[in-house]
Amino acid sequence: MNKSEDQRFEDAFDQIMRWYRDESGRYQLSPSLEARLGRWKAAREYILTYRPLTASIVVTFLQQQYGVSEPQAWRDVRDCKRCFASMEKVNKEFERIMLIAQIQSLRTTALATKNLKVAAQCDATLAKMGQFAEPDVDPSSQASKKIELQIAFNPALAGAKPIPNLLETVRKFIGDKAERELMIANVDFVDRDGKGIS
Repeated sequence: MNKSEDQRFEDAFDQIMRWYRDESGRYQLSPSLEARLGRWKAAREYILTYRPLTASIVVTFLQQQYGVSEPQAWRDVRDCKRCFASMEKVNKEFERIMLIAQIQSLRTTALATKNLKVAAQCDATLAKMGQFAEPDVDPSSQASKKIELQIAFNPALAGAKPIPNLLETVRKFIGDKAERELMIANVDFVDRDGKGIS
């Protein structure tokens, strides 16, 4: 009975995993399976290094490098993705792995060329993809602080010309109590012990 392509891949993958896990070195791959694994590794390396736009470019590379037929090269590219992703949603997971590798490479290049905007965008994208763990924050190390913000009204800070007799004009329109509430000159930060922070 002829096996399907999927069954042949599963058999090969099981043997390769058994070979990887064999610490004694007694289990050996057959020459044909060893050659197949070599093509998978080469395809993966080519994809990671050159980031080809289509799989057909990798197929051509395998044909030229290993002298295999086009159908065999297509199987090798597909099986490479299945092998190295090793999950149920094979192609999606492989593409995700590839995307993360490309973003990390772009981030490295951006940092080397001091393009911090691109590096920051790469960091944000990787964080969304779950590649950066959130730092563990010890709640006891975070002293709770009460911040009181008091605004001083100074037109010169906004680039306007000084207003003559400003305080008298404000008192006339809003009264002394409102002026005290709205126009306080300092900004104070007070921690939970009641001590001021400068």
